Amino acid sequence: MTALDQYQRLEAVALWRPTPEADPREVIVSFGNATLTLMNMDEQPWAHWSLAALQEIGSDAGGLVLTPDPDQAETLTLDDPDMIEAIRAISTDTGQQPDAVRRIRLLMPMLLTIAVLIGIGLMARHPITAYLSHRIDDVTWERAGIALTTELMLSDNARLCRISSPGALRTTRGHPLLAQISARLTTGGTTIRPTIARFEGAPALFLPGSLVLINADVIDHANQPEQIAGLLALAQARHNLHLNRDVTTQALGLVGTMRLAFSGAIPQAYYDDILTALKHSAQHDGQADSAALRLLTTAQLPSLPVSLLLNEYGVPRLRIEALQAGDSIGPAIYTPALDDADWLRLQATCP
Repeated sequence: MTALDQYQRLEAVALWRPTPEADPREVIVSFGNATLTLMNMDEQPWAHWSLAALQEIGSDAGGLVLTPDPDQAETLTLDDPDMIEAIRAISTDTGQQPDAVRRIRLLMPMLLTIAVLIGIGLMARHPITAYLSHRIDDVTWERAGIALTTELMLSDNARLCRISSPGALRTTRGHPLLAQISARLTTGGTTIRPTIARFEGAPALFLPGSLVLINADVIDHANQPEQIAGLLALAQARHNLHLNRDVTTQALGLVGTMRLAFSGAIPQAYYDDILTALKHSAQHDGQADSAALRLLTTAQLPSLPVSLLLNEYGVPRLRIEALQAGDSIGPAIYTPALDDADWLRLQATCP
């Protein structure tokens, strides 16, 4: 802070007290650039007080009372009008800035607390979302899967096969031939409800409930029913591990998941994001591959066919190689997933 020109070299006599109980001592106060210099009566400097730090703490019969620090007992009493005018002119903070500083000091703990709470909230989003995901009941997830299917069927060239309307998805157990394959794969727990639909993109769509959409285009071009059996094994494994629910809640975020948990419905604004996330996860996420291989092994079905199918849909090479390496059947003889007659009927499901 630069002193005003008219106050340069201004001096005055004042009373200085180290403590309120001490006797006052006469000192010479010199007004300078940014500081008040305190000198003894022999004009020997012994203290410098910052003008910016000066606080007016009152006045008494002797004049204006200042202190360099409200936490200290040291005071200076001035009665020289020119010096008082100079201090007030050059440092409008006297009596004002200290109040602002005190307010900032009072606000700092609250601001720090808010910052900490925001940080905790950001770090806790995923654990809270995961907790809510597992607290949502199965009925709600089933409704969510049907709602997403209904949204998908609004797309161009998308339609359900052998199901009159999305509302019928509430009661269907899936296509009978797909359910037959699925029953062979199931070793206990909830069985998926595999349904055939024609839509663009992925070979299958694994929804957050038990509903699974197998793309009719895949069935049309599949070489053998074991390719479809592999898709159903992946669907069952993902369902058992709740991966589709996790993908859904990640797409929803904390706020969307809370709305789903408390209202029982996915906000419509999230539909497209969730469908995109589910398709991406089915293609790139291999978390369920090991579990799917175990299901195929138990059912005595090969995994090589589904690896060849997925390879045509751009699934990452590492997943393809893992599925091929995990084939426990190889050239051995096995019972087909469907006999020839049933396979032909399945391929004729969605003309």
